[in-house]
Amino acid sequence: MSEPTHQPISPEVNIVVCTDEYGCGRWYHKGRDADAVLRGLRDAASSHSGSVAVTTAGCILGCTYGPRFDVARRWSGEKALYGSIAGDATITRRGRVGFVPIPDDLRTVIADNLPDTAQALTDLKGEAGPADVDLLRNVLQDCSRGMDGCGVGLNEAIVMVHNEAAIASIPATLNGLEFVDGSGQPRDRGDIAVLVTEGDGRIALQLSRIRQLEFIYRDLGNGMPSYTVWLRDARLETVYRIYLRRSDDAATNPLRHRLFMDLIAKYGAKVSF
Repeated sequence: MSEPTHQPISPEVNIVVCTDEYGCGRWYHKGRDADAVLRGLRDAASSHSGSVAVTTAGCILGCTYGPRFDVARRWSGEKALYGSIAGDATITRRGRVGFVPIPDDLRTVIADNLPDTAQALTDLKGEAGPADVDLLRNVLQDCSRGMDGCGVGLNEAIVMVHNEAAIASIPATLNGLEFVDGSGQPRDRGDIAVLVTEGDGRIALQLSRIRQLEFIYRDLGNGMPSYTVWLRDARLETVYRIYLRRSDDAATNPLRHRLFMDLIAKYGAKVSF
């Protein structure tokens, strides 16, 4: 009598993480890059006896909302796309798609997609991007171009980029501000604002993640003025700070002061989105 054969367990959930160093793999979300997300998902899946498979792939979507991973519910035929944003965005090969925000506890991803504990996909999508993204785009354009015949924008700046582990200070300019979609293509109504840094670098700002902008003007103890623009996320933690440097052209400093005061008069010192 022959021994019974044991068929391998077919996973009920497949998770594919993009680790492409030229795609989603180079982005961070709440201090984690794609490799950290991959390790966390594999650790979470290890206690589910083969019912969850976690693999990797190159960047096939052409998006900049990484880290990013796909979840396929083989038991129902449904799929979900997790990324660093919530709500809809445009990416190259899929067009307009809906993102589920990556949770802090990656074990939640497993529980939310296994058949016994699954959540409806519509419940996973989270809060969509704020309706006031257009307003934020207008504020940034006024900062860049100036307004009411002022003739200058808030150029010659230092941008401080914050995350949970580090702060980076980067010389940048608002003169070259542009808006792009998730695939990096210029769009007048793009969801991402891009600032140009010295040496032709770029800093990307995901507009749908910003919930508050504040203009802060102070007189310093040495008699010099201080102009900063703070941008905060949904937890009202500062993710960007834009500090104005003294202009190399002294004649523009009074004009920039006038523009900064005009921005406060137009939008208020603190703008919520």
